[in-house]
Amino acid sequence: MSLLQGMQQALNPNLFDPEKHLITHQGNYYGTLHHGSFKSDSKEALIARIHTQNKLFGQYLQEADYLLLTWGSAQVYTWHTTQQVVANCHKLPAHLFEKSLLTVSEISAAYEIFITELLRIKPKLRIIWSISPVKYIRGGLHQNNLSKSTLLLALETLLKKFPQSYYFPAFEILQDELRDYRFYAADMAHPSEQAIQYIWEQFREHLLREDTKALYEQVQPISQAMGHRFLIPPSPEQAAFKSKQLALVQALQAKYPQLPLASALSHFSQ
Repeated sequence: MSLLQGMQQALNPNLFDPEKHLITHQGNYYGTLHHGSFKSDSKEALIARIHTQNKLFGQYLQEADYLLLTWGSAQVYTWHTTQQVVANCHKLPAHLFEKSLLTVSEISAAYEIFITELLRIKPKLRIIWSISPVKYIRGGLHQNNLSKSTLLLALETLLKKFPQSYYFPAFEILQDELRDYRFYAADMAHPSEQAIQYIWEQFREHLLREDTKALYEQVQPISQAMGHRFLIPPSPEQAAFKSKQLALVQALQAKYPQLPLASALSHFSQ
C-alpha cells in the first residue's frame, strides 16, 4: 500500500498533504510515505524535498515502458492521528501506530484503480510483478505466511484483469525450487548471495531480449572491474589496467549512447 501511495502522489502531486503526511516528534518532521532519510527540523525544507522527489518519480512513471513492482508484505502500520497507512515508522514510538493485515480485496481494488489510470496515460506500459521472498518474521512465521498468501491472491486478481502484466516467480523460486536453508542469509529471512544470483539468472533468462542479454555480457565485466581495489601508490600495471577498462567503456558508450556509463568513465579516468 505504501508503494501505491507513493506512485499515486507521483502522478498527482496535489495528493501530498503536509497535514496528513508529515509527523512531528521532538522538534523533527518526518515524511510518513517516504524513506527514513526524509527527516528534517525544517517543515518547509522537508516539504520542498518531497515535492522535488514526487516530481522526479512522476517523470519516471510517465516515461517508463516497463514497471517492475515487488510486493513485500500485506501487513501495514497506520498512524493513529490520521488513520493513514505509512511507508515508514521512522523508529518513532510504537503507540503512534497500529499494525493490521490488509485484505485481498483492499489491495486488488486499490491497485485496479491506479493501474487503470496509469494505463490511460501509458497505454503500452508493461508491468512485471513479483512477491518478495524475504520473510517478515518479527510477527512470527504464521503471520508471514498469511501476509504472503494475501499478496499472492490479490496479485492473481490483478493479473487476470490486466493482460499487460507478467508475474515473475521470485517468491516461488526461493520457496519451492531452492528450498534449502543454505540459500538463506544468516538471519534465515533474506536470500543468500547464491540465491540472489540464481534468481537474477532466471530473471535475465526469461525476461531479457537476446540483444539485451548480449549487452549485459559486455557491461558485467566493467561493473566487476569497478570493484577492483587499486594499490596506493599506483603501479604501471594498475595504470595499464585502468587504461584498458577506460577504452572498453568508451567503445561501449559510443555504441550505446543511452547507457548510463558516466560513473565508469569517471572511475577509470582518475
